[in-house]
Amino acid sequence: MAAMGRYKNDQWNLDDSFGLGGTGDILAHMALDTDPPFTLGITGKWGSGKTSVMRTAFATLKGNSLQQGLAFEKTISERETAHWKALAFDNTQRKRKLDWDDDLKSTAGECLSIWFSPWQHQNEQNPLIPLLLEIRTQFSTWIKLKEKANKLNRRGGLAGLKLIELVLDAAATLFIGRNVNVARGASDSVHKTWNEAAPNLTELSDGQRFHLLFQDAVENILTTIAGKDNPSELETGARLIIFIDDLDRCEESVAVTLLESIKLYLGSRRCVFVLGLDDTALLGTLSRHWQDRSEDDNRDYLDKLFQATLAIPQPNQTSVKTEIAKQLALHDISDGTAVQCTNDITNLLEPNPRKLKNFTNSLCAAWELGLGHGWQGSNTLLLRKLILFQYLRLSHRPVWRLLERQPQTLKLLHRTITGASETEPLEMEGLKLQDQRLAQEMFSRAFAHVLQDTVESTLRGTPSSLESRHRNMELEQAVNLFIDRLDRKRSDETFKALFETVFTKDDILDSHFLSLPDPESAS
Repeated sequence: MAAMGRYKNDQWNLDDSFGLGGTGDILAHMALDTDPPFTLGITGKWGSGKTSVMRTAFATLKGNSLQQGLAFEKTISERETAHWKALAFDNTQRKRKLDWDDDLKSTAGECLSIWFSPWQHQNEQNPLIPLLLEIRTQFSTWIKLKEKANKLNRRGGLAGLKLIELVLDAAATLFIGRNVNVARGASDSVHKTWNEAAPNLTELSDGQRFHLLFQDAVENILTTIAGKDNPSELETGARLIIFIDDLDRCEESVAVTLLESIKLYLGSRRCVFVLGLDDTALLGTLSRHWQDRSEDDNRDYLDKLFQATLAIPQPNQTSVKTEIAKQLALHDISDGTAVQCTNDITNLLEPNPRKLKNFTNSLCAAWELGLGHGWQGSNTLLLRKLILFQYLRLSHRPVWRLLERQPQTLKLLHRTITGASETEPLEMEGLKLQDQRLAQEMFSRAFAHVLQDTVESTLRGTPSSLESRHRNMELEQAVNLFIDRLDRKRSDETFKALFETVFTKDDILDSHFLSLPDPESAS
């Protein structure tokens, strides 16, 4: 059987390999310990681990793993199912770790958690409809599971489903602007219920009617979940918890419409919304959608929408290093070499789980391609060079293309990086003095922000074009650009220090790093 798992995908996972699981536990606790209606924002950059944190909370609150596995086209293995169940708040070992009080556990027992990915419904005119359909689908799945275990008041479950159909009808009427048939093929009994309810709702606006119907549907769903006969018997804390992920991935109109729906129509006294988003990206979405609004207006809009925000922390550094070293070991890289290379990688890259995984996967793939050259897993210097070349491939592609086409120019890069004073032309086949000067000029441009002469002249001189550009931006945009530049500068400074340690002035880019081994020599 072929070896598995030597390359790590960047999907959400529950393994807590980067030490973020505790954040998911806090999120689950917060979702139960709020006074609905409540909207909680989970913020973080692309690849920071938002989905994994939200998934941990969702599993803790006993969200349905099978339904979500199908929705994400992710095969649910026995191991994953067992892991999912082990995270549930009522699992014996989990109880000890969470240490929730009885009131919190009681609340958790009377809640239903729903997962919704709006970017999967981009073609829908209004994302409120697929959200309601997702609630219906996941509640139906819950009913079927309970029916198999003979633990359900079937009449109560059907009543909840009928009410959801009424809500779908009201939502369609609300956004289409005229009365429509009950959404998605509701039964005759639902038509009857709607007609009976209509006289009591005729004095209300479409929005008010929808809000009241949605609130009644939530009450009935939770009554079924809690095993009660009447909504009046529900505990105060019973709630529907709706996890909405990757809102910033949506088209502008979809994202704004969904936010407006949550704000205007879905603020039920039994609802908690948990939204995962890159707040910087979402602010950009709002700015493009409402071009007549200021940046402050858009920020105020989000501040009013969310009652709290939880920022994803940086991953635990020890956990990150352990995971990278494990992956390198799977490729027969010796322990000592793996430790050194792990330190280089974590120093070189920002602590973003997705970027770390992608870089390590790419490094391991390049390593495997070169094994036929006789590379050894104990050759620390070789691996460190490969790391730096991989960094250039991903972060300085023009530099890498030049090195790839003219491997001799590594000597010129060394001159540039180290600030060497030599000015004599080098003996390079096909590269005259003017070509060498041009190549070195391009290397200088790529690393100008970390080369001492350039930095000092910038500090002494008049405001640069970059400074002028910053002054013409909104403050939020300027700060984000500045932070990105600082992150890039920090990585390039680390690259510069490693490069000076690893390479000599006489090194060239060896063909072993660029081509596959000769088939005969490899055999």
